Amino acid sequence: MENSRLLVEQACEGVRPAHTPIFDLLLNDAIIEHFAGEPLDGLDDKSTCVKAARNALDGTRFTGIPYPDGTTFTDEQGNLHITARWTEWIRVHSLTTQDQWIRWIKWHIETLESLPWPTVAMREAEQVRQQHVNDQLHGTAFIHCTPSTAINDMLFGQKLGLTWFSYLWADERDLMLHWFRALEREQRRVIELIANRQTSNLAMIYSDVAFKHHPMFSPATFREFGFFDDVASICAACHERGLKVIFHSDGDITSLVDDLVATGIDGLNPLEKAAGVDVYALRRRYPQLILVGGVDVTHLLGEGSPDQIRQETRHLIRELGSEGHLLIGSSTEVSSHVPLLNYLAFRDEALRI
Repeated sequence: MENSRLLVEQACEGVRPAHTPIFDLLLNDAIIEHFAGEPLDGLDDKSTCVKAARNALDGTRFTGIPYPDGTTFTDEQGNLHITARWTEWIRVHSLTTQDQWIRWIKWHIETLESLPWPTVAMREAEQVRQQHVNDQLHGTAFIHCTPSTAINDMLFGQKLGLTWFSYLWADERDLMLHWFRALEREQRRVIELIANRQTSNLAMIYSDVAFKHHPMFSPATFREFGFFDDVASICAACHERGLKVIFHSDGDITSLVDDLVATGIDGLNPLEKAAGVDVYALRRRYPQLILVGGVDVTHLLGEGSPDQIRQETRHLIRELGSEGHLLIGSSTEVSSHVPLLNYLAFRDEALRI
């Protein structure tokens, strides 16, 4: 939306903007078609999704396109995926034994360690690409720099999963620590390439490390594989380039927030109420954190009435964003179960205050 990037920057600096910026991911046909003014008909769905984002949102980190239902594809690792509109999952895994994973991890470490550092020409080309994305969004702020922690990359990016991680962490500790360091180096290389204050004031660390009501690992285990040092290194690299850093994790990371704040993060996303996150308690304890998200999408946006949604939106903005430091939006993404009228009620109320 017009002037959205300025509103996002003001909010992040602790200035109350003209309205609290709306930050979200739109993965909902009805909402996308409403704000784009055209159907998702498979002809140019990317353009339709971009139009919706620029008309509905002040900020986002993703403008994807829906999959054709039931299609399959094979990734670089050899896993067979199946799709369903706005999601996909692995139907058949290619690596099914510990020995296969050990061989693949060794190959992956060698590959990562051989990758060259970005050149000036590569960084300039990336800036041109980012500016093109910004131009298409007509003022809506886009987060281009989205590094991943090593554990997030292992579990999800490289499709290891918790079961194989647990076996390998127990049996192949030195190899896994070597892989952690190689993945961390790769993310520093990525930051060197894509972190650019001219195209965005924010970076977002992808790191899904929690379930409902508790993290995936104990604090001691997080420290053992260097998780907090990894986050601190990402923050330092992004801060050096002028970006504020939002830490993203689904689930309830409340017990990790003190340690995360100590690493240098500037904000949290998506603040998943259904998993146990109390956004009001977070604001009381951390008044300077940029809170991104916070509106319960699981129950409130999905199942509540428009009046209930308006009431909670008002309350969130008054309690969490009276001094800025709030980009309001859903507590994960606006998925297909959210009725259009409910989302319109939320957005209208956010723009009023």
